[in-house]
Amino acid sequence: MMLRTLLDHLADRKPTQADQQAGYCIQPLVGGHNNLLYRATNHDHDLVVKFTIRDTRDRAGREFEALTALQEAGLSIAPVPIYMDRDGYALPVIVQSYLEGAVSAEPCADDEEWNDLITYYAMLHSVNPDNVQTSLRGAVLSMYSAEQAKLTLYEQLARLPANEHPPELGAILASVEQRRWPTWRTPPIRLSRSDPNPSNFVRCMRGWKSVDWENSGWGDPAFEIADMMTHPAYMSVTAERWEWVIAAYCRAVGDPNAEVRIRTYYALMLAWWVVRFARYLYELPRGVDRRLVTLAPDWHETTQQKYTHYVQLARQQI
Repeated sequence: MMLRTLLDHLADRKPTQADQQAGYCIQPLVGGHNNLLYRATNHDHDLVVKFTIRDTRDRAGREFEALTALQEAGLSIAPVPIYMDRDGYALPVIVQSYLEGAVSAEPCADDEEWNDLITYYAMLHSVNPDNVQTSLRGAVLSMYSAEQAKLTLYEQLARLPANEHPPELGAILASVEQRRWPTWRTPPIRLSRSDPNPSNFVRCMRGWKSVDWENSGWGDPAFEIADMMTHPAYMSVTAERWEWVIAAYCRAVGDPNAEVRIRTYYALMLAWWVVRFARYLYELPRGVDRRLVTLAPDWHETTQQKYTHYVQLARQQI
């Protein structure tokens, strides 16, 4: 009853500063663009309440399913799921335990931190359909072959009007088609976060954990490493460090075949990000991309810089 009263209050008031209700102390948290986050504490509980944007991804449902699967697998690398309601409020909501630890929006700073992150991914990628009971969907973004990666790229391209294609895009897509991409047998299926943003990782006393599982599901674990390597938050990481990461990850999971998949996905995801940032530049000023958080004043400048960065990398790698 107290939890329901708390959720009713948050859904109705959407507090933007410290608040109290139903015996809980409430503190708004900084989250992503697609959710509203609150920390709610009392003598017995320390919770995070997350209202997600309503779309076809079923963000709250995916997150609750992934957190439940991790509990079934005996892994303490994420919050404990407590409650989820898709339809009782204007926005879907999930309640989970709060994680205490350090958080950084920057990439790992040294070998120790990179090893911690790789250890985390190795534990996560031990979760497979045979060791959990919860039924999971495919991750929002994952790939199993170069051909599927190309299809995903063209699905992204189809959302951008043809008359809005930047001039650089044609040459990159031509290179994608001309290159002979590697092939491989069906890769292993593992639980994937499908969101490598470093600010989602919590450096806890007993190892790293992570939050924000709204894109999660089954996928090729090698793709998740390539997804991290191409994520905008990791733009400052050197090519030498990525070579180190690929080697360390393949050793950690005992899958030498992961290397060719990582490298293939990496190149194709660079092209994907070129298209994605072209979409941002087209959609955001037109209100096509709806978000729960207001855009930063310099969004256009920073988005253009990222677009240019990915164009340059794609030209080098494809």
